[in-house]
Amino acid sequence: MFAAPSYADWGRAAVRVRESGADVAMLWDSTIAEPTEALVDVVRAAFSPAVTSRYVSVFADGNRFAVEALARRYGLSADRIMTTTGATSALGLALKALAAPGDRVLVEQPGFDVLAHQARAAGLLVGEVARPAPDYRIDLEDLAARLTPRTRAVVITNLHNPTGARLEPAELAAIAAVVARAGAVLVVDEVYADFAADTGAPPAGTLAPNILTVSSLTKVFGLFSLKFGWLAGDAALVARIRASAPDGDIGVSKLSHAVAALVLESPRPFEAHWQGTLAATRPVMERHAAALVGGGLVSGDLPAHGCMYFPRVVGTDDTRALARRLFGEFGVLVAPGEYFGAPGHIRIGFGGDPEALDKGLQRLRAGLDALRPTA
Repeated sequence: MFAAPSYADWGRAAVRVRESGADVAMLWDSTIAEPTEALVDVVRAAFSPAVTSRYVSVFADGNRFAVEALARRYGLSADRIMTTTGATSALGLALKALAAPGDRVLVEQPGFDVLAHQARAAGLLVGEVARPAPDYRIDLEDLAARLTPRTRAVVITNLHNPTGARLEPAELAAIAAVVARAGAVLVVDEVYADFAADTGAPPAGTLAPNILTVSSLTKVFGLFSLKFGWLAGDAALVARIRASAPDGDIGVSKLSHAVAALVLESPRPFEAHWQGTLAATRPVMERHAAALVGGGLVSGDLPAHGCMYFPRVVGTDDTRALARRLFGEFGVLVAPGEYFGAPGHIRIGFGGDPEALDKGLQRLRAGLDALRPTA
């Protein structure tokens, strides 16, 4: 597992461990646990005794009911939205429309390695945008120095994966203004953004004509089974992406996107699920984070929103080796920072069961204490 070349490969191995039933505390997943009962209720109502009117063609333009529901939810017109098979697919479509092979894309670092992989898959050259600890903000002068005449896009996340750090709308607009001077587009992956819905911040794609939002129902709603994502931005920018993919996203499922439309039209049970989950797990995470920091085992603040924590492990640079030992000797699995370009850190997810989280964090603390480097 720990020799896996990418986070995606490592994550698949982690899922196999989970599915094996082994006594291992899973602290790596940054997604809200699936609201299975609420999902089953929607599916049952949609297809029994009659088939829902939302079960319509998705060819080229996607499920129109889902698009309309997204438009209402985020205050956008329908021509500013394109639905896709998840956020990763949305990013892939955007990059292929915005850049040609040999063009340059900047991707945040530390970051989710799938973003850079998507750019490379499109034949693009990948550079970095630095997001240094402790606040993981973007220095505008540094960003400007990294842009070239061949830079076509800058890709970031908000909330930031893996740290959970949040950029304010004014910060995103300022970043976009710098990116615009190079004639490029700022692509903001907002799959975690609804965790901060209480801030009232609009989708990034509404803040400037050269900002594109990509998102999905996977992370906050926990509905990875629906494979429902979207991109949103200025109508001209979205039209440009549509024109480069006239058949739309050919992987879109008519069935799952019909269910997604119903979820978006009546989202309250799913919002209540993630809110209830974090109401139970965040106090557990806060208590253990304070103990870990107070014990000199890690450093770093727990972010205000979301379900992930990315502390620095005190005295340890090789967190891949550390995670291997925590797994093998203490029965707890955390995501090594190496997979996000930040050796010395670990990512902890707390979007599941609070009792399992408590047990896992107890094991983590015991393991870090036992493996603490000696002077």
